[in-house]
Amino acid sequence: MDQDKAQEKGQKTGQEKGGEEGQEKKYRIVVINPGSTSTKVGVFVNQKKIFVERLYHDSSEMARFETIQSQLGYRTLLVERTCQQNEVILDKVDAFVGCGGGMLSCKSGVYQINEKLIYDCETAAAGVHHPAMLAAQICRRLVNKYGGRGFTVDPPDTDEFQDLARISGLKGIYRESRVHCLNQKAVAREYCQEKGLDYHDCNLIVVHMGGGISVTAHRKGEMVDSNDVLAGDGPMTPTRAGSIPTTKILKLAFSGNYTYDQLEERLTRKGGLIDQLGTDDAVEIERRITKEDDRYAALIFDAMIYQVAKQIGACAMVLKGKVDAILITGGMSRSDYIVERLKDYAGWLAPVWVKPGEMEMEALAAGAYRALRGEEEILTYTGVPVFKGFHSRRYKI
Repeated sequence: MDQDKAQEKGQKTGQEKGGEEGQEKKYRIVVINPGSTSTKVGVFVNQKKIFVERLYHDSSEMARFETIQSQLGYRTLLVERTCQQNEVILDKVDAFVGCGGGMLSCKSGVYQINEKLIYDCETAAAGVHHPAMLAAQICRRLVNKYGGRGFTVDPPDTDEFQDLARISGLKGIYRESRVHCLNQKAVAREYCQEKGLDYHDCNLIVVHMGGGISVTAHRKGEMVDSNDVLAGDGPMTPTRAGSIPTTKILKLAFSGNYTYDQLEERLTRKGGLIDQLGTDDAVEIERRITKEDDRYAALIFDAMIYQVAKQIGACAMVLKGKVDAILITGGMSRSDYIVERLKDYAGWLAPVWVKPGEMEMEALAAGAYRALRGEEEILTYTGVPVFKGFHSRRYKI
């Protein structure tokens, strides 16, 4: 059966499922979020979480796969087994939804998985090879086998930048929108719902602090500027070196001590707190500071917080000082040490609201739920980038 016809068949099957007439229809949604060392699998009924499991992958086991793409069958089987072990009847699932990855720049929203989206994920069209590129592919395999519909929501390739934010000091080299879009958008919506506000009427600064840190200016519902979390732009993070003066990077690159891959790894995966302190564990670093009076650990940790605060200040300038709230989220937002120091730096700008951890699984399920209910337009992924350079736009260069 043709792939898109299978999707259409799944769509019709999904529409037939649900509760009795007069009752709220119950949609069964499977959520898939692959990461470097684990795969998260969850099942929701409407927006109620039934379970979420994080399946950790042993490094020696993953070493047998030469590429990320070659992990597809293995991770798909793990998702199936986890659902079956939790007594999920897969042919009664209404939607399989996965995080984005590998797509070219696009606007935010809920996308139905189609052939072009699958192709770009298979080939890592965005140029970034990360296990997230497997999510949509796993969803498509499960849709073809069991029925239902396949979606991805607010992919990391979402691009809502204003033109000013794209400019660098080199012609033809542009700053790119690569942000924790899924969690940032979800946290912003939750904050606005709690406060009785419309996200599209607000100016917010959202700070996602995990292994990577993205600090983003949300203006009237759009992420108009941010640091490039994948390329290592912005603050130092637990695993990334952050912005470093250009000539110092050039000296490292031409020192003869590194290959390209080795230097990239040091800057983007083994930099930051790992390089400085030998660990990316914020809890361990706080223990060194408070229990062992480790002054160097305090200096480095405080410097990271300081750099995040500077990025918040930069976003406030983007919003011309009209900031309704500063939202702090991600794994490190569980740390009172970090949050209190950020409040000390930035609390005078706007109220600070904290959403500890991340809500990516919930955000994916919520997006699929809105789509199934017809509350949000389902977008078609075309593979045509939002931004292709100013020469093709209104500027004459």
